Order: sequence, then structure tokens, then C-alpha cells
Amino acid sequence: MKKFYHFEKNTILNKKLSELVSLSLNSLEEMYLPKTYEFAKRKFKIANEVKIDGKSLRYTLINLIGLQKAKEHGYEINIDLNQVIEFHIRNVNNFKSLGDIGLLLWAASLISPNSLLNILPKINLVEIFATYKESKTGNTMELSWFLIGLIFASTFNDKFKSSIDILPTKVYHKLRSNYGGHGIFKHENTSSLEGKIRSNIGTLADQIYSIYAFSLYSKIMVNEEALLIANECADNLCRHQSIHGEWKWQYDSSNGEVVNNYPIFPVHQLSLVPMALFSIQMSSKKEYFKNIFSSIEWLTENDQIYDMVVDESNNAIWDKITPIINNKLNSLLSFSGFNTFDNRKLKIHYECSSYIFGLILYIFSGRIDKTDKQISKNDILVNTFQVFELNHMNSKNNF
Repeated sequence: MKKFYHFEKNTILNKKLSELVSLSLNSLEEMYLPKTYEFAKRKFKIANEVKIDGKSLRYTLINLIGLQKAKEHGYEINIDLNQVIEFHIRNVNNFKSLGDIGLLLWAASLISPNSLLNILPKINLVEIFATYKESKTGNTMELSWFLIGLIFASTFNDKFKSSIDILPTKVYHKLRSNYGGHGIFKHENTSSLEGKIRSNIGTLADQIYSIYAFSLYSKIMVNEEALLIANECADNLCRHQSIHGEWKWQYDSSNGEVVNNYPIFPVHQLSLVPMALFSIQMSSKKEYFKNIFSSIEWLTENDQIYDMVVDESNNAIWDKITPIINNKLNSLLSFSGFNTFDNRKLKIHYECSSYIFGLILYIFSGRIDKTDKQISKNDILVNTFQVFELNHMNSKNNF
């Protein structure tokens, strides 16, 4: 098993990542809504003014995961994370999404593992697949979040683990059925006409969370099939990675090929793809360092892109880059076989979803040199599990 990777001290990359971590902490403090125990959904820029708008349960749960990881590594967090997670546990019966339940389990495992048992009476795990729309349609990302949440919760609370029996295995097989056999998970598995048309097309996000879920599952269940699939998917994504580090957006699960190149999302470049590739490295004998660094450096090593995407004065990282051509037309051209990736004029969308900050904290809080004055190294917890990999779990820790 590979050693947990830390970025080298005194490098430009470490400095840039440290700055992004600080920006993320500042932005989440600005976007926290204490009256509802949530985070705002987004920042957006209009007429040169940046405003904060909306609220999001899903983004809140992701941000809690990142903030707790930052807290464990000595960063000062001015939000009572226990209070926030307890509020959402009390209200889990109002959740409308299987994926959100998975994210809640994931966050609670890190912040307050003893409270996990309080979730069980509020949700019907026996009928879980019949209760939520995403489980009925077999939505890949939602199933991945749920599987990840079950793995975390079972790791941090033995009573929770014994209560859910073989549910993680059932979720694994349901998610496994979405794998097309060519290095790509399809978006969902549904019998509707619209679903059939779209379902074979998997997004980059579908692949990222599936790789992460399967790499964790392979480790705790000693499951070679899960590891093989995670590696195949990672290899296929890397095969299509552009020379400058960009990841493509949509793929055809029937052949593993690219369907649509755009949008490019900084959250994928900076955090989510590195999360998945670091995780599969820890579970397998393969290395993806070249692809990880290329992904991150697409932003950090290109001053022009960095200055367009990262708005330090407003603590914002703009969500996506698209061609100036209409995105629906771009998709149509891609489906028709026209290359729409090279030599295109691009534009920045001046919206910033709050969850990017939680993910940056989750990925990098434990991997960068901590030089910020607000950090006390004496407070860093050295025995908690690492940023993505359940390092303290051994192969005998099965469900």
C-alpha cells in the first residue's frame, strides 16, 4: 500500500494550494447561514458585484466533510460543526434524496460518529431502494454517495455496522450494474424513454464518485472486482485527459469514448479527480501522479486561467468554462462527430457553488505544508483517518 502523499514544501504548487485552502475557509465562513444551519448555494457576479444566493442541503453536507477535515488538521473553524450535523440528523426524515443520506452518513462519521445510531430509526433501510427516486432510477452518483456513506459509518461505528447487515453489498451490486464494461459508468439505469437515451452517457462526476466508492469498497471487502473496475475507469479517464490537463465531461458507457468535452469544471480539476485518483492509488499498485499533477496544474500553473477562475478579492472560484457556442449546439456537434474541443473561444460562467470550498478542504487540508499563522501544529490530530483513504482499516474489517 502506498504512503499517503503530501505535497512538497517550499514549492509554487504548495503555496497556491495553501492559498486556495485559506480562500475556501474564508468563503465558507461568509456563506454560512446560522439561522438554518446551512450554507448558501452560490456566489454570482453581476455588474461587477458579487452576491451570495440561495441555500443547499447537499452543499452543506459536503462542506461539513471538508471543514471537519480541516479542523482535524489544525485549521481554525469558527462554525460549530457538531451543532450543524446534529440539526440535520434530527431532520433526516425530511431528506428527499438517497445521495443526501449518504452524504449525511459520511459527514456524521467524521464529525460525530456516536450520533450515527440516531439516524437509523428515522430512515427505513429495509425499503431504502423503494423509497427514493434515485435508487429506483439507479442514479450512479447518488448510489456512489450512499455507498461511501455506508462505508464511512460502518467504519466509525460498530453498532451501525451490525445494524445494516449486507446493505453495502446490495448497494455495490446495484451500482455495479451501471458499469458498461469499457471504463465508464452510465448515468443511470432506467426503463423510461428519456432515461434510456441519456442513461448510457456518463458524466465525469459519475466516474469520480464511482472510482472513490469502489476503491474504498475494494479495500474493506477485499473485493478484486471492485478494484479492477475502479482501475479500468481511472485508466480510461486518464486516456482521454487533454495534454494541458483538462478532463472531458461526458462519456459513452457502451464504448468508453468521449461524447462531450465541455464544460470544464475547476472543482473537478482541483479536487474531485485528484480525490478519486489518490484513492485508487492507495488501493492498487498503479500510480496516477502524472495525471493528478496535470489536473491541478491546469489551474495553478496557468496564470491566465488562474486569474480568470480564481477571484481572490471576493473569495470565489468560478464554476465552469464553456465554449462561447451554445452548449446544446456544442453537445449536438459532439454527438455528430465534430471536434469542438480545440481552437474554441471560451467563456467563464461567473457563478461559484459553495461545495467547491468543502471539497478543496477535504482534499488538501492534510496534504499541504501548513504555514498559515492561524494553524497550531500541536493541535493536529495524527490518528484520524486520512483525507480520502481509510488507512486505519485492515483487510479483516468486513461487513
